[in-house]
Amino acid sequence: MHLAVYDAENAANAVAFLSQTRKAFPFRITHVLTDRGSCFTADSFEEACAKLKVIRRTTKPYTPQTNGMVERFNGRVASEVLGINVAGHADLETLLIGFNHAYNQRRQRVLSGKSPVNKVKQHLELNARLANPLYKPAIDGELMAKVDDVLYYANEVSQPDRLQLRYSR
Repeated sequence: MHLAVYDAENAANAVAFLSQTRKAFPFRITHVLTDRGSCFTADSFEEACAKLKVIRRTTKPYTPQTNGMVERFNGRVASEVLGINVAGHADLETLLIGFNHAYNQRRQRVLSGKSPVNKVKQHLELNARLANPLYKPAIDGELMAKVDDVLYYANEVSQPDRLQLRYSR
């Protein structure tokens, strides 16, 4: 998954998000499934898909279950991340990226006990032509240090009088 935070849900941000995915995944993006929101049905988004050679598909109206995996992931984000007090969009995006990184490292029953990262790696070993030469993986240590800083701040804001040994500096 690729996660980002924008100030508005509009076509320009949808196009920017689509463009970012080119470097966010270790495999080539060939298809995108979206709902029928105006940002995804705008001419500029369709043109961006065509330019990037990405086939755009939309869900049926009022059927979020069509995109069940995304809806389930969004529910996890809402319950595990969105309740944390952050200073702004940049901190929220850092937390989301950290959450996504941890999620991708965690073994999952639905993937026969493999993590999403290992499953993708295994698939790319069998299908090298699907590899994305533009992929730029995040550096784990730097990423998690930023996440720790945001969590430390959030903890200080929400519980300023409590001693927190886990985040003591």
